[in-house]
Amino acid sequence: MIRSLRLLAYMNVAVMVTASVAFVAQADEVIPRGQSKPPGPALSPADAIAKMTVPDGFSVELVAAEPDIMNPVAMTFDEKGRIWVTESFEYPRSEPGPGRDRIKVLEDTDQDGRVDKVTVFAEGLNIPSGIAVGHGGVWVANAPDILFMQDTDGDLKADKTEVVVTGFGRTDTHELPNSLTWGPDGWLYGLNGVFNHSHVKYRGKEYQFTCAMFRIHPRTRDFELFCEGTSNPWGIAFDSLGSAFVSACVIDHLWHLTESGYYHRQGGPYPPFTWKIESIVDHKHQQAAYCGIHYFDSDAYPAEYRDRLYMGNIHGNGINVDSLERNGSTYRGHGQPDFLSANDAWFMPVVQKTGPDGCLYVLDWYDRYHCYQDARRDPEGIDRGHGRLYRIRYKNSPRAEAIDLAAESSEQLVKRLASPNVFYRDIAQRLLSERNDPAVRESLQQLVLSDANPKTQMHALWALVGAGPLDAGFNLELLNSGDPSLRAWGVRAAGNAGQVSDAVREKITSLATDESADVQLQVAIAARKIQGVDPLPLLVQTLVACGDDPLIPHIVWQNLHPLLESQSADFLKLVKQYDLKATPNLAKLMPRVTERILAVKK
Repeated sequence: MIRSLRLLAYMNVAVMVTASVAFVAQADEVIPRGQSKPPGPALSPADAIAKMTVPDGFSVELVAAEPDIMNPVAMTFDEKGRIWVTESFEYPRSEPGPGRDRIKVLEDTDQDGRVDKVTVFAEGLNIPSGIAVGHGGVWVANAPDILFMQDTDGDLKADKTEVVVTGFGRTDTHELPNSLTWGPDGWLYGLNGVFNHSHVKYRGKEYQFTCAMFRIHPRTRDFELFCEGTSNPWGIAFDSLGSAFVSACVIDHLWHLTESGYYHRQGGPYPPFTWKIESIVDHKHQQAAYCGIHYFDSDAYPAEYRDRLYMGNIHGNGINVDSLERNGSTYRGHGQPDFLSANDAWFMPVVQKTGPDGCLYVLDWYDRYHCYQDARRDPEGIDRGHGRLYRIRYKNSPRAEAIDLAAESSEQLVKRLASPNVFYRDIAQRLLSERNDPAVRESLQQLVLSDANPKTQMHALWALVGAGPLDAGFNLELLNSGDPSLRAWGVRAAGNAGQVSDAVREKITSLATDESADVQLQVAIAARKIQGVDPLPLLVQTLVACGDDPLIPHIVWQNLHPLLESQSADFLKLVKQYDLKATPNLAKLMPRVTERILAVKK
């Protein structure tokens, strides 16, 4: 037996070495397009728009430009429809400390579509690469810190700053913590790049990581690594089911990320025993560097442009589009015609967002060079005098009206969840989560369990999930629902809570063999998170039941192999209950199990 185990282990090592060599070769072949010389001079905003091409019926409009915004990096909308933009004059400075960078608030006070009021909210920052508004303040990625900045006296100026988390690296200022985005579960999500070495020490735990998706809970301030891998991911999008997608550079451009997953890396070592997850695309758009991704869902555009992912292509100077097709518990991305071609090498789209008018907004860094390595070879270097924000409008779609969702009642916000514009659904959901108003909790629960529009259902559910642990009875209703999306989110919410009722825990253990791959995936993730659950049998049951699902076995392994450190004997007893010939997923996993057990014995 021992001899067989050793033979299997040696075979695994040989395969891993071969794969590693192939990966290094691939990484050497796929590199960003270098610029041997600068492009022509910068265009005026009007001339830049004149060169752009978009589909029939669409037009590009200028929302803001220099000097109102320069070197813009990150952007978000707030509940008043105001636009928050970070500017960086310090890029690509690697040293931490105070700098010249700032946050601006842009307003269109007369609703004509152009910014006419600009307020500097904060100064003294140093490459602020992510921004989100919520929970009474503004969250800013300003490596090495994630900051929470507040305006306590109502003058739209930051006068109170909290360092929430620190320890992010500045070893590669292309890859700083970025893309702060509210997740459907109420956590704040962000990204970090493959060559930006970070070491976060937080509440007695240490996290050493490079390319990763992290998240922060806005109330408890808990910090977690959600998953790891890819390259320099920049941009987070959540679809109508709450699945997370990111765009990346150099390697494949589109990734479906799920909790506890470990994905293909552009470079650097993998942790021992990693079984990496690949991208969801088999196609490429032009060039190699992406920045920003957005799931568009608004009735301001025709149906064929909705429910798709819009990605900024830095090297291609345009906006690429992918549609999504379900593939078990994950997805396949399919390339669609480009949405915008700038025909201008200066155009560098860094953020894409849906505005209150339902149109797609595109933030443009607008620079002669896409990499600081190229800029340093030119005496003129990095441009620090340009920046644009565009709106892509379909025909004569209505302008945005003046709004203040924070001033609306909770009942009004519940009605906003039925909006065909995801901007209103997202903001209303976040505000309802922040308020956690008992007066509308029952109506939200009824909305989730009704026959309402599925998107309305999901946003109502997310408002409840983000407000805190679900009521035990309601959580059980989700787990017993005939809708697999509700069952999956019932499991996910329980996993986030950690401590659940006996009835909820027992129901979740029965869902390892659920007919829905989405539910099985969430069971595999929650198995080690819910108190009182024995994860070993739950993980094995999920693995056996998931069939040919392309993702679930990877997630099972990521959550299983740490347990083998101390529970290998228990696992082997479980395996004896199965015929490996009749359970191919389990048989396929056994060489990895063998290697892991041998490592423990050694």
